[in-house]
Amino acid sequence: MREELFWDRNMDEVSAEIIIERAINFGGFDFIREVQKKHGMEKFVQTLKDNRNLGKKVVNYWCIVLSIDRKSTKTFQNERIWEPF
Repeated sequence: MREELFWDRNMDEVSAEIIIERAINFGGFDFIREVQKKHGMEKFVQTLKDNRNLGKKVVNYWCIVLSIDRKSTKTFQNERIWEPF
């Protein structure tokens, strides 16, 4: 587990969704493989679709890799008024 990604959380109270979110947003491929193995691909894909805190670039990447329509993800359903970058 890459504890540096959870500096703001108590490690005993971190849910699978938070672990997967941080892995998708900030983790390398080794950490992502570890998370996929521990929590399963079904949970990984469900979090990818349902989580609103994921970056568009990483969601787009995983949608391409996993052959998922990116419009089915919450990240691409959000209409944002202003994007800082």
